[in-house]
Amino acid sequence: MEKITVNQPELDLSKIVAKINQKNQPILIQGTTGNAVLISEQEWNEIQETLYLQSIPGMVESIQKAATTPIEDCIDMKDIDW
Repeated sequence: MEKITVNQPELDLSKIVAKINQKNQPILIQGTTGNAVLISEQEWNEIQETLYLQSIPGMVESIQKAATTPIEDCIDMKDIDW
């Protein structure tokens, strides 16, 4: 993970945000009273979705079971009554 310090004289927040979004890699920001991690909005949303899905009882097990189901045993999307 790339690291920067808050007191870097050449710190350009707009370039840092662009870099994070281009590479989809977080940046560790080292401060004098503690550190922080800057991530893209997309990555933040993905983390939130993962945490939400993991909070639903049985969801993780259901996803794991589905991942091992052969494709020919799956139901076609057009046959699902939404």
